Amino acid sequence: MLEKDIQLQIIHYLKARGAVVGKTKTMGVKRGRSFCFDPYTFRGFPDLCVFIKHKFYFIEVKAEKGVQSPEQKEFQRLAEDAGLTYILARSLDDVINALGKD
Repeated sequence: MLEKDIQLQIIHYLKARGAVVGKTKTMGVKRGRSFCFDPYTFRGFPDLCVFIKHKFYFIEVKAEKGVQSPEQKEFQRLAEDAGLTYILARSLDDVINALGKD
């Protein structure tokens, strides 16, 4: 399954349960033949930010063979060191299981 399809499954599931979900646009913009990144974007910021049941979660979505970039791993470390929950999700089940622990 494609990453974008997994993201949509997760978003629909969470919203149906009353969560507030924000999808981060971390990709650059194609302008003509060049691809431009916003210099103010926090590299490695996760795909989804979620508020549910008075808790906050970061969710990075990857397809089955997707790999976190070094910047994503660093963001995960920063979030976890701050006591925040960071979920690396390859499926909706990963999110369901992680939320079930909280």
